[in-house]
Amino acid sequence: MNLSIPTLLRLAALVCLSACCSSGSDQREGFFQWSIATAVEIDAPPARVWEVLADLPAYPEWNPFIVEARGKLAVGETLSLRMLLPGRDPVAIEPRLLAVEPGRELRWKGQLLLPGLFDGEHAFLLTPLPDGRTRLDHSERFGGLLLPIARRMIYDATVQSFRALDAALAQRAAGSATAFGAVDRSGS
Repeated sequence: MNLSIPTLLRLAALVCLSACCSSGSDQREGFFQWSIATAVEIDAPPARVWEVLADLPAYPEWNPFIVEARGKLAVGETLSLRMLLPGRDPVAIEPRLLAVEPGRELRWKGQLLLPGLFDGEHAFLLTPLPDGRTRLDHSERFGGLLLPIARRMIYDATVQSFRALDAALAQRAAGSATAFGAVDRSGS
């Protein structure tokens, strides 16, 4: 294989960009990195909210964003998810579970084709509140070379889907009660 110097330089730049965009917990917002974060207070204890999150086969009954979910909730396992953004066809992803702490945290990381193209680390963090309520912090950190294009195409719909999931989760966990004080922290 005989590669020219310009080709090698382009290849090295692509590898460097990919490495910079794809991993690490200290990602900052930028051209190749962005995040979405929402929060909601739910009129149910963390154990009940977890029960709803962990019941993957029931997702089609209540979840407007993750319309199908299969897999074993254990660190290192892979889930099979179908995600639905408004106005788009469902997308299948197979993220790997990074954290599974019942009543506290569910977190996974997925990618499109190769690491560094379009990666996402999705998290649900449950915090107990007074009176048996729960604060849900729902977030995703994105990184990768395709983000400048993807942001324009899916950012607003993804924020909308996060809000819809939060409200549906709150309603399902609390029964007929509604969510308190849904907050968008995504900066949009």
